[in-house]
Amino acid sequence: METLLYLLYMAGGRAPMIPLDDALRPTWLFGSTVHEGCDRGGYYEQAQFAESYGSPQCIVKLGCWGPVVQCNVGKRGWIGGIGGCPNVGGICIGCTMPEFPDKFMPFMNQPPGSLLSSAAVQTYGRAIHALWRFTQASLNKEPAWRQRRVDASNSDGNPDRAGIAQ
Repeated sequence: METLLYLLYMAGGRAPMIPLDDALRPTWLFGSTVHEGCDRGGYYEQAQFAESYGSPQCIVKLGCWGPVVQCNVGKRGWIGGIGGCPNVGGICIGCTMPEFPDKFMPFMNQPPGSLLSSAAVQTYGRAIHALWRFTQASLNKEPAWRQRRVDASNSDGNPDRAGIAQ
């Protein structure tokens, strides 16, 4: 609907020409990939791939074409900002791409290019995940100066009353 409204404004001389990609599609709709707006994208970068549906992890190994499909539905959603196939649990089947469905069948198989990319990201992803765990373990604790100390003069050892005359 937005594209049609924009075309009407353009025909009336109130808007500039719509920027188009190589396939003559509006770049504001097809300038990024589904993967770039996917809620599961972080799992891909950490090489955490789902083995079955229902997992919150990246579903590229289950047949998702999101890393190569140009469409911003992951960011915009379908209705009211909600939607995008992978964001609601389904795989991206490439329905916005030229030569759909022939180039994207069978739908439930892992895309051929993802075999190499997911294998490469596993080494990278494991290293990043290990660094993330190290950083979290070292920073996710109270500093020594903020920890309560037990005052030796406190007979019951309660740190809340340490140093308070009784």
